[in-house]
Amino acid sequence: MRRARTSPGEAIFFPHEGTIFNSCEEARDFYNLYSWEKGFGVRFGRGKKNDSKYQTKLDIVCSCEGLNKNKRSASIRTDCKAMIRLHRRSDHSWYISRVNDTHNHRLTEAYGENKHWKSHSYIDPSTKDLIKKLRENNISLGRICNILGATDGGSRSGMRKESVRSICAKMAQENMRDDIGKTLKLLETMKGTDPGLEVRFQLDADGRLKSMLWCTGKNRMDYSSFGDAITFDTTYRTNLYNLPFGLFMGINNHFQSIVLGGLLLTSETTADFEWAFANFISIMGGKAAITMLTGKPV
Repeated sequence: MRRARTSPGEAIFFPHEGTIFNSCEEARDFYNLYSWEKGFGVRFGRGKKNDSKYQTKLDIVCSCEGLNKNKRSASIRTDCKAMIRLHRRSDHSWYISRVNDTHNHRLTEAYGENKHWKSHSYIDPSTKDLIKKLRENNISLGRICNILGATDGGSRSGMRKESVRSICAKMAQENMRDDIGKTLKLLETMKGTDPGLEVRFQLDADGRLKSMLWCTGKNRMDYSSFGDAITFDTTYRTNLYNLPFGLFMGINNHFQSIVLGGLLLTSETTADFEWAFANFISIMGGKAAITMLTGKPV
């Protein structure tokens, strides 16, 4: 840092051969600081283990290393050879044994461009833990971004909204593994307090849940009085599960919107909607609405 004041334009964190680090993660962080100065991203590459499966060598490479196997998709991979090679020492520290600083692609210059390299959107474990606790307390994604100071990438913030959104989506995927069991348990509890609750499931050929329709006792009571004209539409996969969520809606005699049923789908085919509408009418005692307004083909 002191040298940077007297040598403007030179890299502050250049990875010289022989530089020693306490861990490979520390080396990665150091190389990432250098990559920020120069205008590229980094990631862990190939490594080598000994006969005891103990890591002894590790490459940290440019994000453009390698080639994209799918020729029809866009990729940043240009087979760039820039990298540093780490070797483990006898005291379990690591040192740089080789440096290749030649890139075969354009390096980014502006701050906004640098932030789009994945390695420069890194979120430390303590921040991830904070995000997890906020999500568990039903804090919205927008409010989490405000709390953490995350931006769209145009300002000098240390975190981008895309990174926070990616963390939340990954947490949701982890929580989803047992969510079907939790849902069934919740429906069983609801059935105990609401005998009028009706739930219908549609399974695929492998026995996996494909669609779920539910109507509470109050939904059914309201439909018997106000079910002549109803509406149905689905959201555009706005939930964390990335599933279309549909609602059957009506209007009561006070011109207030009322919910008549809910629907979760894994696809939006004609057969899916036929199943949903047929089972909705069945739950409602076979009484079909006189008018149904929907944006979906029936």
